[in-house]
Amino acid sequence: MGTTVLTVERSRGVRRHLRKSPFFTLLGLMMLALAIGGFWPQYFSAITGRAPQATTQFWLIHVHAGLFTGWMLLYVSQATLIMSGQARTHLKIGPWLVAYGFATAAVGLYAAGSLADRLGRRENDSEAAAAFVLFPVFDMVYFAGFLAAAVIYRKHIDLHKRAMLLATFSIAVVGLGRLVDRMGFESIAVSQAMILAPLLIATVYDLLLSRRLYPIVAVGLALHLVRLNADNFTNSEAWLPIGRALVAPFS
Repeated sequence: MGTTVLTVERSRGVRRHLRKSPFFTLLGLMMLALAIGGFWPQYFSAITGRAPQATTQFWLIHVHAGLFTGWMLLYVSQATLIMSGQARTHLKIGPWLVAYGFATAAVGLYAAGSLADRLGRRENDSEAAAAFVLFPVFDMVYFAGFLAAAVIYRKHIDLHKRAMLLATFSIAVVGLGRLVDRMGFESIAVSQAMILAPLLIATVYDLLLSRRLYPIVAVGLALHLVRLNADNFTNSEAWLPIGRALVAPFS
């Protein structure tokens, strides 16, 4: 009986420690830095005047980039509030952050169709537009889906914070992918592992410290693996009619 009580108390102590751990703050900062690094040549260097601005002349790109960067900064801020024991402030900001997140997803879906249409016009290839739109749609569906899960599990702290991590990764993944592509790994498995590194790190963290794999993280890994291997599907007859329908309102 005494051993059981001691084990329960130790488990509670570990959970309390993990809840105030800097891990999620640091992981958020890592994703932010890698995403900015991924978009540096095409966007951030252009807006600082260090590269041609041809890719940043469309106003929607700035809105899109500003909202997504803002989300990642807010995610880091919320994780920092929990780490520093300011849970009340975190909870007060929460509903506003959720509203911001769903608005960001809506803008992201609009941007997906608009940018796809611009791509099709630039290349004079409507099929390229229909194929392109798959990935930003995936990203916004993943983002909104995991954000909704975070709201549903808001009273289950461990699930809530991992759902928020997955939502944020769904925004960061594009920048991570561009950064890894520039590294030129020959192995697809290695390049995909590098892109998924934040989720793999979170998985190892949970296995080592919590001694469990959270199902929501496993689902997130599986969904992003599907995304990373969807290149052939973008040009399939199963997707192209859907892609055309999504881009058509912007033509």
